[in-house]
Parts: sequence; C-alpha cells; structure tokens
Amino acid sequence: MKESKESRFKRLVEARVNKITAMLRLLGNCSFKGNYEYTEEQINKIFDKLYSELDKVHQRFIGAEFGNGKFSLSNDNICKENPSLIMPLPDGTYLRAVAAEDDTMPNLSIYLQTGNGEEKSVCYAEYNYEREAGKELCIGIWNSQEEDPYLYLPYNK
Repeated sequence: MKESKESRFKRLVEARVNKITAMLRLLGNCSFKGNYEYTEEQINKIFDKLYSELDKVHQRFIGAEFGNGKFSLSNDNICKENPSLIMPLPDGTYLRAVAAEDDTMPNLSIYLQTGNGEEKSVCYAEYNYEREAGKELCIGIWNSQEEDPYLYLPYNK
C-alpha cells in the first residue's frame, strides 16, 4: 500500500528534526570553556547563520501554505523567499526584520519573537504609492494590544 503524503511528511520530518536536534546538542558541547576558547564575535556569527537558515526554512513553510502574494498564471506554487535578518536580544527574545518585495507596497516589517515561539509585529516601513509625491515612504508602529498601528506617518513631513 502506498504511503500517504501526511504519513511520509510525519516520518521524514520527525527523523530530520531529531537529527538536527542531535547536531545542535553536539554544537552545544563546544560551549565548554574548559576545552575551547572563542570570542563573542565568533558566537554571534554562528548563531546569525543558524537563525538565518532556520528562518529561511520557516519562510518556505509559510510560503508553501499561504503563497507568496505574487500573481502568476504560469505557476502559483513558486515560493519567493523574503529576505530576513534575525537579531538576538540580551533578554532571550529576537527581533526579526523581513523585507517584502511587493509591487503595490514594498515594505520592511520588524517582529518581536519570544522564547516560546510567539511573534508580534513591532513596526514597519513601506513605500505607499497612494501618498502624495515626496511622502510615499511611511513608518508604522504597532501597539502590542491593538490590531491597527497606533502611529503611521510619512518619513518626510
């Protein structure tokens, strides 16, 4: 009997996540200062790379589920990666900046990610073609308790 897509997904994902987890634990073994010497800059490079790769994979899953926002008659399953950058903060949270190449409103959004995986919008900058000339670049700031931004202003007043 042929394996279902869901069964194959679960089998492969479980095996791969367990492999990645084991490799991360091995990487963690390198943190023991009794055996190794390293700089904060080296540690930041390591985790910048890991966060970046993890974010790329996450974006592929999001893109596969929700599409990429681009219309195409030829192939609607293409997932265009949105460039992003993750910055660890001293309290264990992360800021994630995501660039969206949107023909109608290109933007850069910043999210706060907590240790438990929760993510909240913090702010964004966008090029709003609907604004008057010279005031198209706009900045929006979110309030964590509201659905709409509490501040939305053109960069050039």
